[in-house]
Amino acid sequence: MTDMSEATIREELEKAASLISGARRLMGEGRHVDLSAMEERVRAITQAISAAAPEVAATYKEHLQALIDALDVLEQDLQTHHQAMEDSINAIRHREAHDAYGPKKK
Repeated sequence: MTDMSEATIREELEKAASLISGARRLMGEGRHVDLSAMEERVRAITQAISAAAPEVAATYKEHLQALIDALDVLEQDLQTHHQAMEDSINAIRHREAHDAYGPKKK
């Protein structure tokens, strides 16, 4: 998939940005997100840009930086979401342990 035209590269960059934006929105709503397509899409984009002539590849520098920045923000969102889930699971385990071994209510 490295034989992308310049128009296709731009379209793929826009799709990747849209996927990231959608993922952040869904996570903000507390929903789970499947990002499995993201890795392949980003890999294809970067391979296509790497295979392009240097003067063409250079035109994507700002686009790639924006993509990296968006992925960094998504990573922070994922870490926050993961920590919130972990905290919730720990609270449930604590409550279950307390209910199982704590003082019995009369």
